[in-house]
Amino acid sequence: MTATATPRDAGGDSAPPAPGEMTLFEHLNELRSRLFKSAVAVVLGFLVGFLFRHQVFSVLIRPYCELDPALRAGSQIFDAERCQLIVTEPLAMFFLSLKAAAVVAVVLAAPYVCYQIWRFVTPGLEPVERKYALPFVVISQLLFVGGAVFSYIVIPRGLEFLLSLAGEDVVALLDANAYLGFMLQVMISFGLAFEFPLVLVMLSLMGVVTAASLRRWRRHALFGTFVAAAIITPTQDPLTMALMAAPLVAFYELSILVARYVERRRRRQEALSSA
Repeated sequence: MTATATPRDAGGDSAPPAPGEMTLFEHLNELRSRLFKSAVAVVLGFLVGFLFRHQVFSVLIRPYCELDPALRAGSQIFDAERCQLIVTEPLAMFFLSLKAAAVVAVVLAAPYVCYQIWRFVTPGLEPVERKYALPFVVISQLLFVGGAVFSYIVIPRGLEFLLSLAGEDVVALLDANAYLGFMLQVMISFGLAFEFPLVLVMLSLMGVVTAASLRRWRRHALFGTFVAAAIITPTQDPLTMALMAAPLVAFYELSILVARYVERRRRRQEALSSA
């Protein structure tokens, strides 16, 4: 979908664009339309998130509330039956509400924004690329959400380890904004890490990597996976690292199988075209 300059005829007038092609201004109008629709989707998602910000924060605070009360100073200072965080600035509650609303906006608007991106680039793709574009958009969303949900399951283990490092003489009285920032950082990191197999499959479809090269790099990939798990996970204890590394290793092996399937299908198509 690239804008191409059209040659001028002898009279100096621009030749009309070929059927199916778009002029530069049409490209810009199309881009503006897609960006506007995406912005509207984000704003609507943000408004929904702001209305349900209390419910969102209740979900995000749950890993902290599941900890042993002995690790939470709030359980000794505030109502023992409630799980509460603190704020230390007058505007902290406002920014906390914005963060909670932003979480909902991203979750609700991301599929629609990706769809708009797909519709914008589709006219410039080859038929084969166009066929794979939409599945990749959908799968990327599912993988990101899967990574975020997986991190939500692992985070209580990480919090328990972090808050118990100083011993029994120190208990945590966490700031709400700092806690929510920690949660979002970990969930986004896990979500991006789960996109790793999709990148390998895309490189395989482009012919950049092969199943043989992926098998040859397996030991290096496994080492890199555990290094990435040590960086991404909120703790460095072996159990949490293994929980993070295990799905990434499984995804790498799955990428090898997908690459092998792609290569076999490509060879069959080449054989049919040369027959």
